[in-house]
Amino acid sequence: MNTTPILLLAVVVAVVLVAFAAVALKSKVGEPKADAALYTLRPSIYSPAERSFLGVLDLIELGELTISSKVRLADIFEVKPGVDRRERQGAVNRITSKHVDFLLIQKSDGKPILGIELDDKSHQRGARVKRDEFVDTTFKSAGLPLLRVKVQATYDPRLVLSEIEKALIPSAPTSPDTQNV
Repeated sequence: MNTTPILLLAVVVAVVLVAFAAVALKSKVGEPKADAALYTLRPSIYSPAERSFLGVLDLIELGELTISSKVRLADIFEVKPGVDRRERQGAVNRITSKHVDFLLIQKSDGKPILGIELDDKSHQRGARVKRDEFVDTTFKSAGLPLLRVKVQATYDPRLVLSEIEKALIPSAPTSPDTQNV
Protein backbone atom coordinates (compact mmCIF):
# COMPACT_ATOMS: atom_id res chain seq x y z
CA MET A 1 0.00 0.00 0.00
CA ASN A 2 1.38 3.40 -1.07
CA THR A 3 0.97 5.94 1.77
CA THR A 4 2.55 8.86 -0.11
CA PRO A 5 -0.74 10.31 -1.45
CA ILE A 6 -2.37 10.04 2.00
CA LEU A 7 0.67 11.59 3.68
CA LEU A 8 0.75 14.37 1.06
CA LEU A 9 -2.97 15.04 1.57
CA ALA A 10 -2.46 15.18 5.35
CA VAL A 11 0.38 17.71 4.96
CA VAL A 12 -1.72 19.89 2.62
CA VAL A 13 -4.69 19.80 5.03
CA ALA A 14 -2.38 20.69 7.96
CA VAL A 15 -0.86 23.63 6.05
CA VAL A 16 -4.31 24.92 5.09
CA LEU A 17 -5.54 24.63 8.70
CA VAL A 18 -2.45 26.46 10.01
CA ALA A 19 -2.95 29.22 7.42
CA PHE A 20 -6.62 29.67 8.38
CA ALA A 21 -5.71 29.71 12.07
CA ALA A 22 -3.01 32.35 11.46
CA VAL A 23 -5.43 34.58 9.52
CA ALA A 24 -8.10 34.23 12.22
CA LEU A 25 -5.61 34.97 15.00
CA LYS A 26 -4.21 38.00 13.17
CA SER A 27 -7.68 39.47 12.64
CA LYS A 28 -8.48 39.06 16.35
CA VAL A 29 -5.16 40.26 17.78
CA GLY A 30 -3.28 42.43 15.29
CA GLU A 31 -5.93 44.57 13.66
CA PRO A 32 -8.30 47.03 15.30
CA LYS A 33 -11.96 46.27 15.06
CA ALA A 34 -13.43 48.09 12.07
CA ASP A 35 -16.97 48.28 13.34
CA ALA A 36 -18.79 51.41 12.17
CA ALA A 37 -21.28 50.86 15.00
CA LEU A 38 -18.58 52.02 17.45
CA TYR A 39 -18.89 55.65 16.29
CA THR A 40 -21.47 58.36 16.55
CA LEU A 41 -21.57 61.94 15.35
CA ARG A 42 -20.56 64.59 17.87
CA PRO A 43 -23.11 67.38 18.29
CA SER A 44 -20.35 69.92 17.49
CA ILE A 45 -16.63 69.90 16.80
CA TYR A 46 -16.32 72.84 19.23
CA SER A 47 -16.50 73.00 22.98
CA PRO A 48 -18.89 75.71 24.20
CA ALA A 49 -15.88 77.96 24.96
CA GLU A 50 -14.41 77.42 21.48
CA ARG A 51 -17.75 78.13 19.80
CA SER A 52 -18.15 81.32 21.82
CA PHE A 53 -14.64 82.53 20.93
CA LEU A 54 -15.11 81.62 17.26
CA GLY A 55 -18.20 83.84 17.25
CA VAL A 56 -16.02 86.73 18.42
CA LEU A 57 -13.36 85.97 15.79
CA ASP A 58 -16.11 86.00 13.17
CA LEU A 59 -17.02 89.57 14.22
CA ILE A 60 -13.47 90.84 13.76
CA GLU A 61 -12.35 92.17 10.38
CA LEU A 62 -9.27 90.08 9.63
CA GLY A 63 -8.56 91.41 6.13
CA GLU A 64 -6.34 88.96 4.26
CA LEU A 65 -6.48 86.40 7.07
CA THR A 66 -8.81 83.48 7.50
CA ILE A 67 -9.52 81.32 10.55
CA SER A 68 -9.01 77.58 10.82
CA SER A 69 -9.85 75.66 13.93
CA LYS A 70 -8.51 72.55 15.63
CA VAL A 71 -5.44 72.39 13.42
CA ARG A 72 -2.95 69.62 14.20
CA LEU A 73 0.55 70.81 14.99
CA ALA A 74 1.74 68.35 12.34
CA ASP A 75 -0.21 70.39 9.77
CA ILE A 76 1.56 73.57 10.88
CA PHE A 77 5.09 72.38 11.64
CA GLU A 78 7.51 69.86 10.19
CA VAL A 79 10.66 68.28 11.56
CA LYS A 80 13.84 70.07 10.53
CA PRO A 81 15.96 68.41 7.84
CA GLY A 82 18.93 66.38 9.02
CA VAL A 83 17.28 64.83 12.08
CA ASP A 84 18.03 61.10 12.29
CA ARG A 85 15.23 58.67 11.50
CA ARG A 86 14.44 57.56 15.07
CA GLU A 87 14.45 61.09 16.49
CA ARG A 88 12.40 62.30 13.49
CA GLN A 89 9.68 59.71 14.11
CA GLY A 90 9.48 60.64 17.80
CA ALA A 91 9.24 64.32 16.89
CA VAL A 92 6.49 63.63 14.35
CA ASN A 93 4.57 61.56 16.91
CA ARG A 94 4.71 64.42 19.43
CA ILE A 95 3.10 66.90 17.04
CA THR A 96 0.62 64.57 15.36
CA SER A 97 -1.63 64.15 18.39
CA LYS A 98 -1.72 67.82 19.43
CA HIS A 99 -3.69 70.68 17.95
CA VAL A 100 -4.08 74.42 18.37
CA ASP A 101 -7.59 75.74 18.94
CA PHE A 102 -7.46 78.39 16.20
CA LEU A 103 -4.97 79.36 13.53
CA LEU A 104 -4.98 82.60 11.57
CA ILE A 105 -3.79 81.95 8.03
CA GLN A 106 -2.99 84.19 5.05
CA LYS A 107 -5.72 83.69 2.45
CA SER A 108 -3.30 84.20 -0.45
CA ASP A 109 -0.90 81.34 0.25
CA GLY A 110 -2.05 79.45 3.36
CA LYS A 111 0.87 80.65 5.47
CA PRO A 112 0.22 80.31 9.22
CA ILE A 113 0.32 83.74 10.89
CA LEU A 114 -0.86 83.27 14.49
CA GLY A 115 -1.91 80.38 16.72
CA ILE A 116 -4.61 80.99 19.33
CA GLU A 117 -5.12 78.73 22.34
CA LEU A 118 -8.03 79.01 24.74
CA ASP A 119 -6.95 78.25 28.29
CA ASP A 120 -9.50 77.02 30.79
CA LYS A 121 -8.93 75.42 34.21
CA SER A 122 -7.79 72.16 32.59
CA HIS A 123 -4.59 73.94 31.56
CA GLN A 124 -3.55 74.03 35.22
CA ARG A 125 -3.30 70.23 35.50
CA GLY A 126 0.18 68.69 35.46
CA ALA A 127 0.00 66.83 32.15
CA ARG A 128 -1.68 69.77 30.46
CA VAL A 129 0.96 72.19 31.76
CA LYS A 130 3.66 70.01 30.16
CA ARG A 131 1.69 69.83 26.93
CA ASP A 132 1.28 73.62 26.90
CA GLU A 133 5.01 74.11 27.53
CA PHE A 134 5.76 71.85 24.56
CA VAL A 135 3.30 73.76 22.34
CA ASP A 136 4.71 77.13 23.47
CA THR A 137 8.28 76.01 22.76
CA THR A 138 7.33 74.58 19.36
CA PHE A 139 5.65 77.80 18.26
CA LYS A 140 8.48 79.95 19.59
CA SER A 141 11.27 77.88 18.04
CA ALA A 142 9.52 77.94 14.66
CA GLY A 143 8.97 81.70 14.87
CA LEU A 144 5.17 81.53 14.85
CA PRO A 145 3.42 83.69 17.46
CA LEU A 146 0.95 82.04 19.84
CA LEU A 147 -1.75 84.00 21.63
CA ARG A 148 -3.14 82.44 24.79
CA VAL A 149 -6.64 83.59 25.74
CA LYS A 150 -8.22 82.81 29.09
CA VAL A 151 -11.69 81.37 28.71
CA GLN A 152 -14.30 83.93 29.69
CA ALA A 153 -18.07 84.11 29.75
CA THR A 154 -17.94 86.95 27.20
CA TYR A 155 -15.28 88.60 25.07
CA ASP A 156 -14.92 92.15 23.83
CA PRO A 157 -14.15 91.85 20.10
CA ARG A 158 -12.14 95.11 20.19
CA LEU A 159 -9.94 93.77 22.99
CA VAL A 160 -9.46 90.44 21.18
CA LEU A 161 -8.49 92.29 17.98
CA SER A 162 -6.08 94.46 19.96
CA GLU A 163 -4.43 91.37 21.45
CA ILE A 164 -4.20 89.73 18.02
CA GLU A 165 -2.55 92.86 16.61
CA LYS A 166 -0.09 92.98 19.54
CA ALA A 167 0.77 89.32 19.07
CA LEU A 168 1.51 89.95 15.39
CA ILE A 169 3.93 92.80 16.07
CA PRO A 170 7.39 91.25 16.60
CA SER A 171 8.53 94.06 18.89
CA ALA A 172 5.45 93.91 21.11
CA PRO A 173 6.24 93.18 24.74
CA THR A 174 5.55 89.52 25.42
CA SER A 175 5.93 87.03 28.18
CA PRO A 176 8.84 84.62 27.61
CA ASP A 177 6.74 82.24 25.52
CA THR A 178 3.41 83.71 24.51
CA GLN A 179 0.95 86.55 24.64
CA ASN A 180 -1.95 86.31 27.07
CA VAL A 181 -5.38 87.94 26.94
